[in-house]
Amino acid sequence: MPAALEVPALPIAYVRALQLLREPDAEIDQLVRVGNDDPAFAAALIRLANSAESSPLSRVRTIRGAVVRLGIPEARRTIVGVTLKKAFRGVGGSHIDERELWRHLVAVGMLADELAWGRVDYGDAFTAGLLHDIGRLAMAAEDPKRYGQVVLMARNTGDTSAAEHHFFGLTHTDWGGSIGRHWGFPEDIVEAIADHHGGEVNGLSWVLQKARLQASAMGIGDGVLGGGESPDAAAADAPDPVLRKIDSFVHMIQKAA
Repeated sequence: MPAALEVPALPIAYVRALQLLREPDAEIDQLVRVGNDDPAFAAALIRLANSAESSPLSRVRTIRGAVVRLGIPEARRTIVGVTLKKAFRGVGGSHIDERELWRHLVAVGMLADELAWGRVDYGDAFTAGLLHDIGRLAMAAEDPKRYGQVVLMARNTGDTSAAEHHFFGLTHTDWGGSIGRHWGFPEDIVEAIADHHGGEVNGLSWVLQKARLQASAMGIGDGVLGGGESPDAAAADAPDPVLRKIDSFVHMIQKAA
């Protein structure tokens, strides 16, 4: 019987940051308070607000100024991204290609944002994309040696879920849903995390599943099985601006964390 996993405990600053997921109508003051909780949040917000992507006419120097310039949705997703990176730093010994995993998470978030429609809120889609592999991050951070065995088996068999179940007794989708529920994520995001390979539970899980396929078609792997598919004609129409945006966001959260 594989050894049991424990839901990761979070510092209070990270808990407050993730509580933003339950605040769809968060106000500037709430984001400023969360930004003040950790220097990394403040640095990421100010750096992004002053980046070329934000086309600044003048540089901002305060968290409030950064939030105003970025807007609440962008500021919230920045804080969530930095929180996730800081909470799961220790995956390096797991054989996961960490850079490619983070490109995958950000790509799925950004592509899900574009695919969101109907009752699926675009902000929720981006956030769910960032969080969808939280189970994998948690497994690899808690027991990198055991997850390293998963990676080696998966690269031989092509079946990551089967390898996870063999060594952990559950898959990253199972564990991700459990973590999301324990940490108080909104239920639709919890369900989407648990079903991001199936895309059948709700509209958000469907969006994530499609976004994952698009990311793979752009040549972005998930950090376990290597690169995605060779870019197809549809993905090749305008890959460069999208890839630059993905890499810019990844660089920002890595630098902040």
